Amino acid sequence: MLGVDLPMGEPIRLVRFTFHARQVERYRKGRVLLAGDAAHLFPAPGVALGAGLLDSVNLGWKLAAAIHGWAPAGLLDSYHDERRLAATRTMLHTQAQVAIRRGHDPAAVALRELFQELLVDEQPLRRLGALMAGTDIRYPPPGPDEHPLTGTFAPDLALRTDQGRTSVAELMHGARPILLDLANRPDLRETARHWEHRIDIRAAETNHRPADALLIRPDAHIAWAATIDEPTDSAALALREALSDWFGTPLKAPAPIIDRPS
Repeated sequence: MLGVDLPMGEPIRLVRFTFHARQVERYRKGRVLLAGDAAHLFPAPGVALGAGLLDSVNLGWKLAAAIHGWAPAGLLDSYHDERRLAATRTMLHTQAQVAIRRGHDPAAVALRELFQELLVDEQPLRRLGALMAGTDIRYPPPGPDEHPLTGTFAPDLALRTDQGRTSVAELMHGARPILLDLANRPDLRETARHWEHRIDIRAAETNHRPADALLIRPDAHIAWAATIDEPTDSAALALREALSDWFGTPLKAPAPIIDRPS
């Protein structure tokens, strides 16, 4: 392949990769938590690094919350619920990769050719890209009436702020939760100020905003979202519940909800 001769001596180590698809039953047992290769093994290894990193990011901020003493009840257990779901999804598509590349008879060749035709269009490419990146997962929302964005990976919106242009990805560099106000909602920003020792509060504009506000966890998944023009009484109450559920008790009791002026 390189067009040069490479000297081949006695091998020091020989490895043969075979079909392995494994996943532990529990990601947490008491004080023991499993992540990455300790929690799952995929038959197609290209996605293992990304899945392991997503395990670590999901677990890291929750573990820090427990160490610092403000983790709400069930926060560490949510690591198992969320990441086992994600790894099961990854297992599905890595096993499908094995099926596609296995075999050289006419039927196997036809399957690969058909699959290649499906990947000519942009939408299937985007879908498969999100599948392999692990960003197509929606973690279980706390209730059936949650905003469709709740539990999903935050979209990397292009943002305009008083300090200039930025993006959701750039705001996440601080590795802190963020309340992102996309509709100039001082009522929601005021509600979140009782947690500002643990979260960042940002106001910005974006084209075609998907929600009035997003509460984004340090692992870039959306913990809560306000629907467009949602009234203060319901939005502020739901925001308080989400802040308490994910980021613990505030330093001081929140003030009573005041309806948003028209």
